[in-house]
Amino acid sequence: MTIKIGEFLSTYTEIHSFIMGIYAGLTEWRGVDSNILNNPDVKEEPHYCYGGYVLGTLLRWAIILTVGYKFFLG
Repeated sequence: MTIKIGEFLSTYTEIHSFIMGIYAGLTEWRGVDSNILNNPDVKEEPHYCYGGYVLGTLLRWAIILTVGYKFFLG
């Protein structure tokens, strides 16, 4: 099976779903909100939303840990 990198995030629907997932990961503590999951673009490409959620959650924790480190130990 060949993976074509050029097809990753190649349509507006994929990009929008991924960005919505990143937003949910940065702002939601209990998973992807049902309002986001009801978005037509997310319904069409939910795997991009979940991937974006993972990335957003990792970014959130990186920001929290960096700020905490700088504030308390820096």
